[in-house]
Amino acid sequence: LRELSGLGGVSLARMKEHPGGFGVSFFLEPTGVPRRFVTIAFEAHVPYVHVDGPMDSPHRYSDNSLCMWYPDDPREQRWMPADGAGVLIANIAAHLIREQWWRAVGDWVGPEVRHAARDALNDPKRRAA
Repeated sequence: LRELSGLGGVSLARMKEHPGGFGVSFFLEPTGVPRRFVTIAFEAHVPYVHVDGPMDSPHRYSDNSLCMWYPDDPREQRWMPADGAGVLIANIAAHLIREQWWRAVGDWVGPEVRHAARDALNDPKRRAA
């Protein structure tokens, strides 16, 4: 959490949606993307990232959390707690830039696993059930 102190406006809370976990919220303004309010809920070391603003994206789950990597990806392609907050924030920023580009141009820039707009097998709501 010390890594987040430079962002300003950082708050920490328990998350009722993720029992036993915690959440952190802050503002982020990646290059070319309007300032966004980011909430990360951690449950068992898994981050569930929600961002305000437009929700249309081919890489969001049904609860509108960001789909930044596929859970079955190799470890080096996913964020892990040992990577630190800075790497997670960089992943979030890159995802928001890709979404902004996709909304403007219609192409997803960067690696992706193509799946339906809502992937029932990889949906956080389904995993919680």
